[in-house]
Amino acid sequence: MMSLRDWCRDILASHTEGSCPAGAGKDPPSPAAEAKPNEALLAPDELEKQLLQVQKLAAVGVLAGSIAHDLNNLMMGISGNLELLRQAKEPDAASQKYMDNALDASRRAANLSRQMLAFSRKGSQEVKSVDLNRLVAENLELMKGSMRKGISLSVRLEPELPPIEAEPGKMQQLIVNLVTNAAEALGETGAIGVSTGVGELPAAEFTWSRVEPKPASGRFVFIEVSDSGCGMDGETSDRMFDPLFSTKAAGRGLGLTAVHAIVKASGGAILADTAPGEGTTIRAFLPAP
Repeated sequence: MMSLRDWCRDILASHTEGSCPAGAGKDPPSPAAEAKPNEALLAPDELEKQLLQVQKLAAVGVLAGSIAHDLNNLMMGISGNLELLRQAKEPDAASQKYMDNALDASRRAANLSRQMLAFSRKGSQEVKSVDLNRLVAENLELMKGSMRKGISLSVRLEPELPPIEAEPGKMQQLIVNLVTNAAEALGETGAIGVSTGVGELPAAEFTWSRVEPKPASGRFVFIEVSDSGCGMDGETSDRMFDPLFSTKAAGRGLGLTAVHAIVKASGGAILADTAPGEGTTIRAFLPAP
């Protein structure tokens, strides 16, 4: 069986031997152009690295979807039975807090399965008109209880924000993952800011977008989440959306990957501003009608 390295070299050779190179029949390149290395072709080792990365992402996607499907079914049963048991007990029963803890843990596990489904793109729903402001307000209200007491949360929602066409579940995952990432970046104390906005933006606005391809000029709504955490250096920032990459002890490396997948599928963009000691701000842009 041919090795991946040999296959890479065959692919590379097919573009350099016995084939008509791009620009054949045109004027020969200038000496200056000939002096430059051929940037259109990758070295075999680099090509192999990229192909291995593609294989890795594909394998992780399949694994995530499979685990998420089974985990989601299990969590539905566990959460449902815990809720019934909780309702059957007296409100002041000593076991109430333990049931509440178990129910909270099952909800967190269900949230993890939704992140994995978003990453594997198997959790598709019907596209509908979505009020992003309403989703932000509802999810923040639910998340407040799980945040550390020393964390302050400020919210600024654009009152004239137009609805967008999107999958409501994916938008919920986008919000929850961005806020969860911000909360995990903080210690016992800190601040999180969440805001929404809308505007006609030129393509140049997305020059530093973390999503490819970068969108053209148009009208976009955005959600911005900032934290006062420790921030990231350049190397860490470059990998922040990579699958299974996390610098946090409790991190799983799926949250921001899911955010990236959701925004990419929408045709949007992501801008991230971070530096050591200066916190992190992530702004996700979504096309608006």
